[in-house]
Amino acid sequence: MDQEKIELVRIFLAAPVEISAGGVVIDRGQVVVVQHLRGDWVMPKGHLEAGESPEEAAIREVKEETNLAAGVLAKIGRTEYDFRAAGEDGWRHKVVHWFLMQVNGNREDLRAVREEGMAQALWMGIDEACEKLTFDADRDILRKGWLIFHEQG
Repeated sequence: MDQEKIELVRIFLAAPVEISAGGVVIDRGQVVVVQHLRGDWVMPKGHLEAGESPEEAAIREVKEETNLAAGVLAKIGRTEYDFRAAGEDGWRHKVVHWFLMQVNGNREDLRAVREEGMAQALWMGIDEACEKLTFDADRDILRKGWLIFHEQG
């Protein structure tokens, strides 16, 4: 391994790790997607709070970002990526635990919660959502969640 690659590995191994959780919320053949104020289209997710499980965090984050009460049906999997936080010099490594979720309340309660950094929150068909989502990893998790949902019947 050349010196440049060794240095990159060292930097990434030293990066702080952030643990988050999110939900693939499905209802009536549609899924929830949200647009951050910065423009990215994603599914609702966020950091775990102290003492919180990933499942609890996913439920809370869906409510905070979309105003929807939702419950977990199944664990889908996780995504991992490295990013530079705004205003910081170093890299961070993020692990996101994803859950398949269904609405427990009224689907019409969906709204973008601006205080949480959301510009829009929409119900979309899976094909439209896959086109809209900014990141490939999110599209992969959405498709995986969709398959699990339909396998459960």
